[in-house]
Amino acid sequence: MTIKIIPLPYLFCLVVSLFALKSVHAIYLPLTMEQAQEAIEYGQKNKNIGIAAFSRPWTISQDKGKGSATLFTPFHNVAYKSRKAAVERKEFTIRDIHLAAEIGDTFTFSVTVYGDDYNFSKYYSAKLYYKDDVIQPEFEFIPELAEASEFWPDSPSHSARLVFKFPTKGVDLNSLITLAVVAPGGDETLFDFNLSKMK
Repeated sequence: MTIKIIPLPYLFCLVVSLFALKSVHAIYLPLTMEQAQEAIEYGQKNKNIGIAAFSRPWTISQDKGKGSATLFTPFHNVAYKSRKAAVERKEFTIRDIHLAAEIGDTFTFSVTVYGDDYNFSKYYSAKLYYKDDVIQPEFEFIPELAEASEFWPDSPSHSARLVFKFPTKGVDLNSLITLAVVAPGGDETLFDFNLSKMK
């Protein structure tokens, strides 16, 4: 089965519906029909590259083995779901686009951290710095057990993928925000996201 590119007239209807249903404090304004089409094409065109390379425009990485953080924007979500549909040879429907673009009033980050023990990530936490404010997560997923990293058996021998969600209320969506991932003991790894330069 071939993956269908959504015709622009249908995307226009989608964009109108997204505008009507979007939360007041959404991360970004609804995608324009051009942005939605661009996201779909990005996902389909890049279906055969690894997920790290695919998500690079939305990812901030530290030195090798120090970790990375990816922000899931509406554009990224639509592109990612489009890629998944293309890989699985499924049709990517208007409803799929709507669900992918409607991510609500949260910043969602996927974070990869490294350590040397199988349970090193168990007590990690995170916070978001915005101007003089410190924003606490409203949701977090932290696995109790890490997996062998790409460096195994050398250090850092384990890695874990964490998820944090923060409210967007009161945050200027064209500003700089900093995700601070906090290791047990209080050491922070900082990831700066310039929202004005991200799709």
